[in-house]
Amino acid sequence: MPRRVIHLVHLDADDRWHLQETSGYSIGAFPSREQALQQGRQLGSTIQHDGGLAQLVVHRLDGSIETRHSYGEDPRHRVG
Repeated sequence: MPRRVIHLVHLDADDRWHLQETSGYSIGAFPSREQALQQGRQLGSTIQHDGGLAQLVVHRLDGSIETRHSYGEDPRHRVG
């Protein structure tokens, strides 16, 4: 089963925090970062509980990656 990667990003167009799949599919929009983060963590835990793999990628306002949370097995770390 492939890993679902969910990004927590801020969009200036509506000044809200969004949870989005890598494909761009929007899972939801939230007025605060904390609400979006809580929902993203809950979604990751639900996916793991159902036997799947997930990763929540949290972005800063400037779009850079702040942190990643893995649910299920951690992805392999490869020397690049």
